[in-house]
Order: sequence, then structure tokens, then C-alpha cells
Amino acid sequence: MTTALALGTLPRVAIAQAVPELQTLRSTSKSWLWAAEDYATAGGFFERARVKVVSNASNRGTNIAALGGSGVDIVLGDPGEAMRARSQGFPVKSFVGTVNKYASNVVIRKPVLERAGVTESSPVPQKIAALKGLRLGTTGPGAAPDALFRWLALQGGMDPNSDLRLVPIQGGGPGMLAGLQQNVIDGFCLSSPTSDLAVQDRDCAYLFNMATNPPPELEQYMYIIASTNEATLRNAGKREALVRYCQGIAAALKAMQSDRPALKAWADKWFEGLPPQIAEVSFEINSKIFFDNPLPRADLFQKNVDFINAVQRTMGAELLPASVTFEAQYDPSLVTEALGRG
Repeated sequence: MTTALALGTLPRVAIAQAVPELQTLRSTSKSWLWAAEDYATAGGFFERARVKVVSNASNRGTNIAALGGSGVDIVLGDPGEAMRARSQGFPVKSFVGTVNKYASNVVIRKPVLERAGVTESSPVPQKIAALKGLRLGTTGPGAAPDALFRWLALQGGMDPNSDLRLVPIQGGGPGMLAGLQQNVIDGFCLSSPTSDLAVQDRDCAYLFNMATNPPPELEQYMYIIASTNEATLRNAGKREALVRYCQGIAAALKAMQSDRPALKAWADKWFEGLPPQIAEVSFEINSKIFFDNPLPRADLFQKNVDFINAVQRTMGAELLPASVTFEAQYDPSLVTEALGRG
């Protein structure tokens, strides 16, 4: 008997109860960084895995603290926030990796870059030097855009606290674009499509397109992960829901690789409003920033540690303790079980 026929013999209430719901949280509503989850929803991959996923956006740069309450099951974001929280005793456990590039891009006003004599194709040291003294929009201390600017400053022998002017901007992508419009900032760090729109409509240019032309040290990087509270993992029903979530994400990542026309059709609709030329370029670049499957990568973990510790030093914060190991931070068993189910 097929699964569909078997389900047909169950009462409606039993079917409803068999489909758990998960609430997820990310910093912005629409970005290529969250595309694996959004495509899993739109493509019916979560539905086939028999889990309902409700995606929420906070418009804040950091969100891990939300896992301390009862309203959020999963937080999507960069490893830095989760690992810092773990080092401070917060019971966070990460279990999925989706994006393999540090895909928050740096865009700067064209006149600023022209005065510095720098373009995206300039040598990395010259590009970093061009940031000195600029007003640079970030989503706040501890968030990935702020961390990238700090790390870049260090690579250029600068002090990010004195040589850069890091400006926290609220409101996600629209807030960054408004900051440019109001001359509050000279540029910002954020993912596509906001960075693409700044190039199209705000007289900006890419300094670092992190998907295609990152500094060599960040050519491959475990960037967007999913995390939950350890208490959620201990709940048998919730754990099953998380395994199903991993099934949906794994199926979505596979489809994103194998059926690019379908992914393009979804992206055109999802990011509706982008000029056609920008949409085409954005797709070609950002559709290739994903892992083949969501199994966390132990071989990339030390790169995360080194990056985070470098940033921590610039903030006068404690370094990650030795207790924050890959085994302590990640639970790969959820994805392993999901992949085993096919």
C-alpha cells in the first residue's frame, strides 16, 4: 500500500496531528541567504517531508536569543552569533549548513571609489584601504556585516574602531537603501538583492561581491546555518519535526542544483520588482552559493573559529573557549537521519 493510500485511511484529525509546525526566524524577509528555506516552502519540499514551516523576519542583525523563548524553534544566521552564544553558556545547537560563501556584499558609492582609484577588480589590499574613514552601514554589532568590515580592516592593518565608521542601520535592506538616499552612509554590507539594488539605483558599485570575488581566505566558508535550542532536541516530537525540516532543506538544495530553470522561475517571482538585467545577474551569481546538501562541514569549522576570534579581538571581547568544538556546536545526526530517509 502506498503512503498516500495509507494516509487516506486515517481520520482528518490524525493527519493534521501528524504534520508538526516549526517557527523559524531570520534577520530579513527576502534575501538569497535564506533561499534554501524559502525554496523548500515554495517547491513543496517541506510539504512532502510532512512538516509545516513558518518563516519570520526580525529586521535585526542578531536573533539567537529568540531561541530562549517558546515562540521560535529555529534561527537562521551566521555561525559567529551561534558560536558566541554557545561560548557564553546559551544552550544553542546548530544542525544545518546551507550557504558556502560569506555572501554579504560590500557596496560603496561610485564617487568615493573613483576618488580612491579603486574598482572591484583592484588588488584586495587596495580595496580594503579604500574603506578607511568611510561611514559603513551594518546591521549592528555582532552581526555578520559588522564582523566582515572588522575582519577586512584587520587584513589591511587598520583598527576598525578608529579607522572605520561603522553605522548600525535598522530596517534591513530598505533601511540600508534609505541610509544611502539620506547620505547617512557611504556604503554598506548586506546580501543580494539589496546590494544589487544599490548598484542599480543608488549610484553604488561593488567593492567586494563575496559570491564571485571574495578575499582568498573566504573563498569557501560555512556561512548560513540553522540552530535550535538543546531543549527542542530533547523533545521527541520537536526532534522529529527538525529531521523533517532537514529532509525538506536537503531536497530543496538538490533541486536547486539540478533544475535551474525551476529555480530561476521561482527567483523571478520571489524577488519581483528587480530590473530584468539585475535579476538575471543576481540569479547567475547567487544561485551558486549553496552547499549540495545541508550536512554541517567539520572541515570548515576552524575557519569559522579563526574568523570569529579575529573579530572578537577588535571588540575587546573574549575569544571562543576551547570547549566550543565542532562536536559541541553541531548535531549532524539530524541531517544524517534525514538523508537516510531519502
